[in-house]
Amino acid sequence: MSFQAVPPPGNGDPPRTVSISWSCARKFEARPNLVTIELVGLNQTLAQLGLPIDRLFMLELVLAEVLNNVVEHAYEDLGQGVVELSVEVRDNCILCSVTDQGAPMPGGILPPARRHNPNELATDDLPEGSFGWALIRDMTKDLKYLRDDGSNRLSFRIDLRG
Repeated sequence: MSFQAVPPPGNGDPPRTVSISWSCARKFEARPNLVTIELVGLNQTLAQLGLPIDRLFMLELVLAEVLNNVVEHAYEDLGQGVVELSVEVRDNCILCSVTDQGAPMPGGILPPARRHNPNELATDDLPEGSFGWALIRDMTKDLKYLRDDGSNRLSFRIDLRG
């Protein structure tokens, strides 16, 4: 973890920024309780860096969707597996990468973002699935999926500025 802080500006000096550079790589079993532990630990660590709370909330929602999809779908037939999570803070954004060796995405591509107007459908008529992908797509930039040599790799970024 490296921090670089610049003193506050004096009279008439241009405003300066605080630059934060931080990264981590984690490897853990694809189990719901371990996903929760990893998310809580990551959120606490990033909050200590002073990152905007609204962006940390977005990151937690996105990673919860992504990691739970890995647990529930990628390793559904295998019953167990490992998730690799890489998170980096630099250049005013959070860069994330999630890798697993589970089943590939259907059709080898990211699922579409399903959107439905709940006012137009009865609750019992709402279709199941893919709503999380709308959330993931809305909250991230540069969302990419790659299947290579038996591994799934999903990467994205979340901007730290509005």
